[in-house]
Amino acid sequence: MLPTLNIGPIALPTYPFFVLLAVWVGMWFTARRADRLGLDGDHAYNAGLYGLIAAIVGARLWFVLAHWDNYAPDLTQALSLSRSALAVPEGLLIGGLAVLIYLQRNRVPLGVFFDAAAPGLALALVMVNIGAFLGGVDLGIPSDGAFGIAIGGVNRLPVQLYEAAAGLAIFGLLIGWNYRPWPGFQFWLLVVLAALTKLGLEIFRANPATIGDGYLAVQIASLAAMVVGLAVMAYFFTANPESQRVEV
Repeated sequence: MLPTLNIGPIALPTYPFFVLLAVWVGMWFTARRADRLGLDGDHAYNAGLYGLIAAIVGARLWFVLAHWDNYAPDLTQALSLSRSALAVPEGLLIGGLAVLIYLQRNRVPLGVFFDAAAPGLALALVMVNIGAFLGGVDLGIPSDGAFGIAIGGVNRLPVQLYEAAAGLAIFGLLIGWNYRPWPGFQFWLLVVLAALTKLGLEIFRANPATIGDGYLAVQIASLAAMVVGLAVMAYFFTANPESQRVEV
């Protein structure tokens, strides 16, 4: 593990650094692809920045409100940005909503924009998982098999690297398969494939989040995302039976 990156006199926590780097790389790649699809690449940076700020503020605010009794006596504690004190799923939803609002207000074609963003999002997922592996975040289950890697003195499955490899394969598919039968196809393809990856790999997490009677929260969310993605794709293919190949 490499929980801290030492750059000269500066020490940076590895996982948050990789998350921010992933956001920047994702925006950069989206901007380049947006230009190729006839959009203003600046929308990628603007939407990404608004989404990032909204996600961080929303995740923190949601967590504070959910644990109000702990913060009410001293609201200065609410300024902490510890990862354990962020409501990550809710923050991502709020960030996504901020992106949609920005795109709608600037009349950016949603389908085309999200097609432009799909490979960048896949690449960002790769970097996030590499950062998680280096930083010792979202560890895999202990394993004495050939695929185990010593992490913190315990042999574990490097599930973060498996997910990074799957993300890299998805990225390669999206940039290598020039097929867009309708605007938004590549984005929904990413949703389905990324959800399938999560669905299969979450059982190898050491401490996965559970809900109800022990159901894995990420698997349930992934299954829901797959159903939605496949339903959207089925609808558009049915509504556009004469869809033609579109070069990216």
